Amino acid sequence: MRFLIISLMICVLLSAHSLGRDTTIVYSGSVVPLDQEAVDVNGIWSLSLNETVITAAINQTGREITGRCRSDAWSGVISGMVSGDQMSIAIAALYDDVLISIYMSGKFAGEMVNGEFIRMDSSGFSESGSFIARRVSSETSGYTSSKRVVINRTEYRVSGPVSGILGMNQL
Repeated sequence: MRFLIISLMICVLLSAHSLGRDTTIVYSGSVVPLDQEAVDVNGIWSLSLNETVITAAINQTGREITGRCRSDAWSGVISGMVSGDQMSIAIAALYDDVLISIYMSGKFAGEMVNGEFIRMDSSGFSESGSFIARRVSSETSGYTSSKRVVINRTEYRVSGPVSGILGMNQL
């Protein structure tokens, strides 16, 4: 009991000592004021992550980013934010039965973004590293998703219109 009373007294004294003092929080990242104008990221982008190349059609409304993306093996969706010259996006995609998640954070430099990424999937694979993104076009109208086409039980992934190959009813 005596130990409990002494412990309570020490806590009271320590908390009284800190009353009226300013608290300093140290943060090593960059902080961008919310009222700072966001960089325009609308358009088609090419993103290079290690050996993976992703093409993305990004639409921006205020600070919010949404869009679609594809690699050679999958198609996915994008969600993110822009604040000042900083961008952070999350990509979700499905490849066969494996869910792929990629988080990217970077800084604008003209028509490019340099930053870091973390990739994880539901099979247990993960990797991280640097990425570079380059704006290919400021219009998203030319973007087409990767499509899955099956011919004689063999699966192919193609991008662009495929109606001339098989006919639209076979997709």
